[in-house]
Amino acid sequence: EVSATVGRTIVFNVADPEKELISTNNPEVLAVSPGGSDGSAVFNPGAEALAPGTATVTLTNTETGATQVVSVTITN
Repeated sequence: EVSATVGRTIVFNVADPEKELISTNNPEVLAVSPGGSDGSAVFNPGAEALAPGTATVTLTNTETGATQVVSVTITN
């Protein structure tokens, strides 16, 4: 379970950012961004808090199929 305020970024620490898919059930509350590499650095998946409310973030490992579900609450 995670909480944040509007305007903040949440970073999801995963073992291999390039093998994780990220999604949310409430894109009006959270804008998710995938992890990956730009050649010089590796970035974990994340989400930007857009508006007050609740959302569920799902992280799925494309190699193993393992899924993590995180409940997120955003406040002003």
